[in-house]
Amino acid sequence: MKKKLWNKDFILLLQGSSVSTIGDLMYSVAIGYWVYEQTGSNSLMGIMSSISMFVTMFLSPFSGSIVDKANRKWVLVGMDLLQSAIMLTVGVLAYTQKLSVPIVLIAAFLASLGTVFYSPASSTLMLDIIPRDDMVRGQSIFSGSSSLISMVGTALSGVMVALLGVPLIVIINGLSNLYSAISEMFITVPKTINQGEKITVKRILQDTKSAIHTIFSEPCLRLFVPSALILNLLSAGAFTLMLPFCMEKGFSVDMYGYLMSIWTASSLICVVLLGAIKLSPKARFWVMAIGFSGSVVFLVLGYLSKNFIILAIFAALGALFNTAGNTVFNASLMLALPEENRSAILGFIQSASVGGTAISAVIYGLLGDHFPLYILFSAGNLLSLGPMLFMCFHPRTKEFVLSH
Repeated sequence: MKKKLWNKDFILLLQGSSVSTIGDLMYSVAIGYWVYEQTGSNSLMGIMSSISMFVTMFLSPFSGSIVDKANRKWVLVGMDLLQSAIMLTVGVLAYTQKLSVPIVLIAAFLASLGTVFYSPASSTLMLDIIPRDDMVRGQSIFSGSSSLISMVGTALSGVMVALLGVPLIVIINGLSNLYSAISEMFITVPKTINQGEKITVKRILQDTKSAIHTIFSEPCLRLFVPSALILNLLSAGAFTLMLPFCMEKGFSVDMYGYLMSIWTASSLICVVLLGAIKLSPKARFWVMAIGFSGSVVFLVLGYLSKNFIILAIFAALGALFNTAGNTVFNASLMLALPEENRSAILGFIQSASVGGTAISAVIYGLLGDHFPLYILFSAGNLLSLGPMLFMCFHPRTKEFVLSH
């Protein structure tokens, strides 16, 4: 019998993931607000935001290899239970007023260990439980639901923090992860080809070596991976400090939530438009080039504005253009990767991208204690314009997009 898209496993994974995502969103805003209120330090905000990114940077090239050999069902359940235990502990400490900044940083580190293994397990499981001829629709449902939850959840998170308080928000996040773990226990998870193989350092290093060889032997990947590191190093850290940026501008935590929702909504609109319109290879190239470069211009104008409405308009335009550039580029990249070691290669690309963002967050945070954030954000984005234009209009980039 032909498998349907809306099968038991798909529904369980979708609703469990959706519930935990809502909790994670509220927690990120709540704990960021708590740290900033306690310390008023931009550098601590940058460090807290960068912890999970540093873990991802160092472990993502290896976590996929480990997950391929493990039972993915118990990876998912185990990581959600770990997240739940961490969040419930932090929530209890917050209620008893025993929570401290070092504990928050330790919790962020432990939670990020769960995420770096949960992500490849859920991504590869999706490929197994969605029918092949419904893959695009299934992926769109996951992506669309995640974007919708992010848009609504971020908008309401500031209000929820004000109404419920930080301790209760953290407890809710812990319970949402527990609910997700219970849901995943009932998913039928197919075995992978490599499941059951002994996990050894030697085998993981062999998988890593193969991915590195592929990256350095492909001219376009040799250009893109360093470019991703440099561009994120110069500008991406600004997004991790948007809460203190808004408060520095005199905006409330509610307005921060609305701003982030506007960003997500604009990105979602862009994805829908690109999904509905079939572009020629030449048009795809110009959408990518104009999207990347145009986003810098709109973001700088937004950072320099003092009025919230004007900031929101430029943020929406920046998100629209940035998403357009990334969507075209990522689609071409996925098609170009060899299937036999795609996950490992993506792990290194993610490491470069996330690593640049993590270092950027720390630098912006440290400098933000001495200089206004809007000046730092504007300067960083303007500096990124040079390498961005170099990458976009490099002959290899154009050839790559036109041929993929």
